[in-house]
Amino acid sequence: MLNSARLITPEGKMIELSPEMYRKVQRLLDSKRTVLPLKNRLSAIRATHGKYAGKTSLTKSLLEEKQAEKNRDARTSN
Repeated sequence: MLNSARLITPEGKMIELSPEMYRKVQRLLDSKRTVLPLKNRLSAIRATHGKYAGKTSLTKSLLEEKQAEKNRDARTSN
């Protein structure tokens, strides 16, 4: 037996969906989803890192940690 799904709107309203309608909504959402290339995402992150807090940037720390991880992986794969 299939259960109905619940969709919660941005306004907080709950809508019951049949399994078929749920699949249609999922397909629609998946078709609209776009993923920026990594280069563009990193560019946006670098452009805004530390911009709002005025303190040590978490983004900068995470980017440095990721770079160190990539460097370690590159050394171990060679």
